[in-house]
Amino acid sequence: LFPRSVNDRLQSDAVERFGLHQVLQQPQVLEKITPSMGVLKQLLKLNAHHKPAIRQQVERIIQGVVEELLRRLRPTYINNLSGRLNRQAHSPVKRLANLDWQTSIRRNLKHFDGEKVCFERVYFHARQQHQLPWHIVLCIDQSGSMATSLIYSAVIAGILTRLPSVKLSLVVFDTQVVDLSEQAQDPVSVLLNCQLGGGTLISQAWRYCQQLCSEPGRSVVATVSDFEEGGSMQTLLAQAQGMIDSGIKMLGMTAMNHDAEPFYSTFSTDKLQRLGMEIGSLSPDNFAEWLALTMGLRR
Repeated sequence: LFPRSVNDRLQSDAVERFGLHQVLQQPQVLEKITPSMGVLKQLLKLNAHHKPAIRQQVERIIQGVVEELLRRLRPTYINNLSGRLNRQAHSPVKRLANLDWQTSIRRNLKHFDGEKVCFERVYFHARQQHQLPWHIVLCIDQSGSMATSLIYSAVIAGILTRLPSVKLSLVVFDTQVVDLSEQAQDPVSVLLNCQLGGGTLISQAWRYCQQLCSEPGRSVVATVSDFEEGGSMQTLLAQAQGMIDSGIKMLGMTAMNHDAEPFYSTFSTDKLQRLGMEIGSLSPDNFAEWLALTMGLRR
């Protein structure tokens, strides 16, 4: 009796506002639900992707959300992390971000007919590439409160694996550490293999990440967490200090909910920032620019 948009809104409100999670346990309901960040977040919290009866429908919803996020975020990351513009050289690669307007107009002025310029050739700047890629280790908290951040992080990992200037490792943790680097290029697979819940042992995850950084001076460990450390604060700070002293660039993104409101332990983050770790509350697209600045690809 109602249009699809009304049904989608009723289902979304039932799950997100009124906590009627039982509707997400019914395959016939999931078949009709339109993929959305809010619905996916609740499914991950319920670990519904580990339930055989509804796994296929959950995978469909994950795929829909991932495709939409990739569409929105991929251009930002490619533009920010493709190296600085080399204004002394041109490239046959035609990308709007590299367009050399001045040269294009100047060299085609001979085709000006009094009203318009006919562009026989459009020129694009080349990009300066580093000889060696940067190693980025995404260290993602998968404790119970991290659903939204986990979804975005999986998508970001999928984008970064395709960039020539980046070597990516993907590590998720709660009280255990799991290396998902081999699956990082497929955000759907990453989310299907995550399990929200449990505590938070950041220092243990960082010890593992440090072992991955064979060239500390060209390594970035980017941690997404609420920084509510469940272990010893002294151990956490000592681990962070050792990694910073080795040359690893330590970045921290605070957890954010679906309304882009950050939540995190100010006690932990204040102490980590005093050691030299950079911590910010920012949207996933702004994280691309932050990475570019850290890697020297932007000024």
